Amino acid sequence: MIQIQLIDQQYEIVVADSYQDLPKHLERLKFPKEVWIVSHKRLLNLWQEALCKPLTKAGYTINVLSVPESEKSKSIDTLMYLVQKVVKNNTMKVPGLIAFGGGVVGDLTGFAAATLRRGVPYIQVPTSLLAQVDSSIGGKVGIDLPEGKNLLGAYYHPKLVWCNSEVLQSLPAKQIRSGLGEIIKYGAIADKDLFQYIENHLEDCLSLKPNAVKRMVKASAAIKADVVTQDEKETKGMRLFLNFGHTLGHALETATQYERWTHGEAIAIGMCYAAKMSVDLGHAKQADLERLTDLFEAAGLPVAAEGVSAKTVLKALKQDKKFISGKPRWVLMKRIGQVFVSEDVPMTLVEKTLKQYIR
Repeated sequence: MIQIQLIDQQYEIVVADSYQDLPKHLERLKFPKEVWIVSHKRLLNLWQEALCKPLTKAGYTINVLSVPESEKSKSIDTLMYLVQKVVKNNTMKVPGLIAFGGGVVGDLTGFAAATLRRGVPYIQVPTSLLAQVDSSIGGKVGIDLPEGKNLLGAYYHPKLVWCNSEVLQSLPAKQIRSGLGEIIKYGAIADKDLFQYIENHLEDCLSLKPNAVKRMVKASAAIKADVVTQDEKETKGMRLFLNFGHTLGHALETATQYERWTHGEAIAIGMCYAAKMSVDLGHAKQADLERLTDLFEAAGLPVAAEGVSAKTVLKALKQDKKFISGKPRWVLMKRIGQVFVSEDVPMTLVEKTLKQYIR
């Protein structure tokens, strides 16, 4: 169990192998008895009974809302669909929302919870590897606009994060690799031992062997929890470390309407790109760039982008929230396990390196 301690709130990240004990935690939290589960059809077909049976037995009233399994669900239209369904069918009691899915469902449900009635309680029940190690933790919620990713959002924390490792076994290989991309990021920014563990046990990580899953999820979640505890709203600069690879990664997602790469694939390219600039600026060694690139390639993740316009990506990049008055903040590498934030990256280098990584 991992604890996140904020100024005015605390919550737990539980790593379990079922949903049997979830109702006990909700009772302790005094979570509303009227529950709205937001998910998607494929996941509901596989795991709805496993989640809902313990809740129903404990006296919770269950309502299920299904949204498309796509980044495009993080939209104003889908948000309105969710909140209007809850408002029209809700009693006068305060509802509780459950985000049962990956990062898209988590971000969307969290933003709905943040805005509905000026805030209703919700919990994160992440079902993808990526969501369990990253997006479900830290309270960043939001939706996308055509101009860019997460441009409407809020800091709104769940009451609980419940990670069931059993559900990961039904993930397609592409989603496993995507989650591994984010876990590699955690090793690259803050835990050289985790990075080396993945290098040495890559097959176990990709095949989701129980010991590997436990090692990866707990280590990554602990890093995220520690950073969020120290810098909840990015006022101290520490939380920006979590964005290693995300500046270019988000731009690639936006430039291709979120249809070309998974999030983990896009940020893998972004991390190689940022590491290359780190080397060119004299902050990191070529050997560290090569280790990063080699691990991504061995894991089946892309290290460069093909079939996309560099001009379109550059335009999307300049819409990134990490730009201040047109000046970008880049998360750069010092070595495997250590990064820093810099505003001193010349645009000439940004554009030159872009040509190397967009082919």
